[in-house]
Formats: sequence, structure tokens, C-alpha cells
Amino acid sequence: MRAVPAVLYLLLFFSTFTVFVREAWALQFFQIGVYALVGANLLAGVRRGAGWGAGGVAPRLVYLIPLWAVVQLLGHITISSFETRQAALRWGSLAGVFFLSQTVNGSRTARRTFLTVFLCFATGMALLCLLQMFTSQGRVLWVFSTGYPDVYATFPNSNNYAQFVELALPIALWRAFREVKRSWWYGLAGGVLYASVIGAASRAGALLCSAELLAMLLIGALRMRKHRTGLSPRRNAWALVLIPALAVLFAFAVGEHRVWDRFKASDPYATRREFTVAAMEMAAHRPWAGFGLGTFPQVYPQFEIKDFPFYANHAHNDWAEFAAEGGIPFLLLVLIPFAAVVPTAIRHPWGLGLIAVMLHACVDYPFPRPAVSGWMFALLGALYMARDSENGARDAAVTETASVS
Repeated sequence: MRAVPAVLYLLLFFSTFTVFVREAWALQFFQIGVYALVGANLLAGVRRGAGWGAGGVAPRLVYLIPLWAVVQLLGHITISSFETRQAALRWGSLAGVFFLSQTVNGSRTARRTFLTVFLCFATGMALLCLLQMFTSQGRVLWVFSTGYPDVYATFPNSNNYAQFVELALPIALWRAFREVKRSWWYGLAGGVLYASVIGAASRAGALLCSAELLAMLLIGALRMRKHRTGLSPRRNAWALVLIPALAVLFAFAVGEHRVWDRFKASDPYATRREFTVAAMEMAAHRPWAGFGLGTFPQVYPQFEIKDFPFYANHAHNDWAEFAAEGGIPFLLLVLIPFAAVVPTAIRHPWGLGLIAVMLHACVDYPFPRPAVSGWMFALLGALYMARDSENGARDAAVTETASVS
């Protein structure tokens, strides 16, 4: 189905544009769209192995994630059937995005197109973030009220916005090194993305985006030294200077004082520490079955170690929350597919953002937001297909060598 990539992109765009919407219709529209697109693919007879578990055992675990909620429902383990049903639908839609990503990103050309689309979209969102930062007064596109004092593009939460950028920034940086003739344009995109995170004043986002920048500079320097890019050292050196210069220039233009002020806080891990400790206590209480996916807010008051004057919607540590809601088995179902693809992300640095968001999930909650997690699972599928392409090329080379000898 030729329209599948375009429809998948539109659904991911929609989830990002409507992340500020509190009503259920936005999330439901995204989920229905993903399920319908998956069904259309299956009815059209997608070739076996193109999207269903390509890459071995680890990616197949993605399809078991929503089934864990079904097990909890059938076993009457969850303390809230409604919340766990909602979680099953949410995780099922993310598994659907992963399936569709594997289906449409089988070739190198398709993956390049996907990364280009994502980078262009993310850069546009970063520009919107910068334009709105001091003028929107918490209104998306200066029109739609969010109820928050600040808004970052369409994100009412600076950390969720930073996680979105963390996924896209390595693509811009990697392209700047790989395509030095266009490095100026990719450097501009990277500078805008980096500056928007600095302006959003997300501490973890600023640290992780800076780490991505430094990691890419190191990778670029190593490749320049080994001449692996096939380009002149002079052009690679130009990219090494251009990228950090533009990033720093844009960051200072936006104003770095907000994020510096946040780093000066006496206890930057305040409240998050208490939430995480409570989630770990929950996991210790039910280590194998959990309390039910989506039930952390309901269970938290029983384990809170400090009374806060606000609602604890998440543990601010997704990994601890997974263990609390689904037990250790569910934690492993989510962790293994992401951990298994880390070596591939290192070999294909455009995927380093996935590692950054995995780390960010230790102090925040990217997974419950499809505006972030949707892109995460799409990148995860693309990385697994890149790994399959590597393995296929390696097997072909071994076969050819064997036949010649």
C-alpha cells in the first residue's frame, strides 16, 4: 500500500499537534487511525516478515506489551479495569506504530525519507517553539489555551518537548557530517532544535541534547580521522566547527539564563525522588503482577512518603512506574526491545536520540505521551529494519565468499 507511509506520518503529526488537548477525542482519533492502518495492511497481505517481528526475538516482545494488560484484566489483577483497558489501547497503538514503521522502512531509501520527514517536522516545531516562547502566554499558535503559563510549540510540558527534540537532533547532526555539502542547512536545523530545548529550560533535556552534540562531534572527529566518510578532512573539519558554533549561537540568542536558573535549584530531584521511591515500593509489593497498567495515580496514595499539594499523575520515572503497574515481567517487555537496539543506534548515529529518551525516562515520563512515544516506536522500527539490512548484507557477503572459494 503506497499510501501507508504518508498516512503514518499524518497520524504522528496529528498526535504531536494535539498533545495539548485534554479531551479524549484526540488520543482516540490517533489510536483508531493506527488500528485502521494496521488492519488495512494485514488485509492487503503484507508479506510475511516485513513488519511482523522482523529482527529476531527482541522486536517481537513489542507485540506482547499490550497483551500484558489483557492478562491483568482476565486475571482480575488490576485495581482499575477502566485504566488498564485504556492502557491496553494506548500500548496497542504504539505496537501498531512499530509494526507500520517496520513495514514501510524496509529499504534504505524509505528510512532516509522517514528521517527527512521527521527532521523537517521537528525543525518546524522548534521554530514554532522559539516564536511562541515569549509571546504566546500559554496559548498554542497564540489561539488555543492550554491552562499552563508557558507552551513549547504544542507541548505544555517542557520535558516532553525536550524528549521530542532529543529524538530529532541526532538526525540533523548526523546529516551535517554525512552530507557536508548541505551541512549549513542541517547545522541550522540542529542549532534551532538545540536552542529551543535551552529556551524551554528542561534541565534533563539540556544535558541530554548537549551530550548528543558532544557525542556526534566525537563520532565526526573519529570518522574524519579514519576517512570513513569519503570526504575531504577539510570539509569534515568545517562541519565540526559549524555545528557547535550554530548550536551555541542560537542558544545564546534565545537566552540560556532560564535553564541555568533551574540548575541552581538546591534539590533538582525534589518530588521526583519521592514519586520514584513510592513506585519502587509498589513494585516490591507486587513484583510479578503489578497493580494494573495505568493505575499508578490510584495506588500512589497508599505508598506516598511525603504529602504534596498536587496530583501525582506519574512516577516521573517510567521504568519504575512500569515495574509498579505491571511488575518485573512488564518492565522487561518494554526494556528489552529498546535495550537490544542500542548497538544498532550506535552504528547508525541518527538513532542516538532513542538512547537519550530512554535515559530521560529515568526522571520523567515520555512513554505515556504518543506525541513522544509514537516517534520513539517509529524510530525503533526503523532501527530494527536497519539492523536487518546489515545482517542481510553480511549474510550475502558470506555466501558470495563461500561460493567463490
